[in-house]
Amino acid sequence: MIKKKVKPTYEIWSEELTKIYGKGKEALEAVSEIDLRVRPGIHGFLGPNGAGKTTTINMLVGAISITKGNAKIRDEKAGTVTAKQIIGFLPQDPVFYVDMTGEDYLIYMGQLGGLQKQDAKRKAQELLDFFDLFEFRKKEIGTYSGGMKQKIGIAAALIHDPKVLILDEPTANLDPIGRADVIQKIKSLTDVSVFVSSHILSEIEQMCEDVTMIDLGKIVICDSIRNIKKRFISNLYILDTNMNEKIFKQLKGEDIITNIRIDEGDGKIHIIPKDSEKLRELLPQLLIKNKAILNSFHQPELSLQDIFMEIMSKKEVS
Repeated sequence: MIKKKVKPTYEIWSEELTKIYGKGKEALEAVSEIDLRVRPGIHGFLGPNGAGKTTTINMLVGAISITKGNAKIRDEKAGTVTAKQIIGFLPQDPVFYVDMTGEDYLIYMGQLGGLQKQDAKRKAQELLDFFDLFEFRKKEIGTYSGGMKQKIGIAAALIHDPKVLILDEPTANLDPIGRADVIQKIKSLTDVSVFVSSHILSEIEQMCEDVTMIDLGKIVICDSIRNIKKRFISNLYILDTNMNEKIFKQLKGEDIITNIRIDEGDGKIHIIPKDSEKLRELLPQLLIKNKAILNSFHQPELSLQDIFMEIMSKKEVS
């Protein structure tokens, strides 16, 4: 009797996944007992620079050893040949053969992944078309823009038809147009689960339904974005004036402020106060003092970045 293969519960799973560099007093715990539960779909892995995202990913793909704990890719032990065969991987800083054409590079990567040359060529042309690179297929990769290189990198990770695609900061160093293009392509992928790392939380929010937040090598929260937002009552205020930089600097020094930042996208001031009433009392005084014009002041629905800031502020207090 042939035993039917059970469909894996998780695309990526880990238990107490830990990475320690060095020994004794010099030991550094870069990742500490991470329990990942990644279901099919697009899962965001987010946190600030230096949080341990890349170290975690390198353990999952088998690029570095696991100090303690276990990890699996679709029930296959991370780092094994079988696990590597079902992974497509784009590292944070991919290196290309810049003198190869886009098409030749993809064919080469396909053959490395086990495809016959004709199959690799067919698949390469399909991916070049999907990523809007077909007209550039005969041009050397060294002539490609940053966005084109990221897309050819994702295409190379997909050419052997992996079950799980792992992307480490796929929009790093791209301009806004390049970022938007790469995000849209990731969102439109089918027949593959995606585990995407980023420190830009707004991008993760555009792409993913489920997220894992990490900081200082530890998981802060792991859930669907919908559930995470339900768990947090907005204590965020957004302020917009005609002199945001100046107002920001003055508010930053006030004791009533728990956390404050200027949004990278629209330049507005995001404020989490200790006391909302005192903030409302202070603002008119500050605006009059600086002869500033108030454009808007309101409480929005919390974004992932604002929730992360609120979690971090509570950690600092505790």
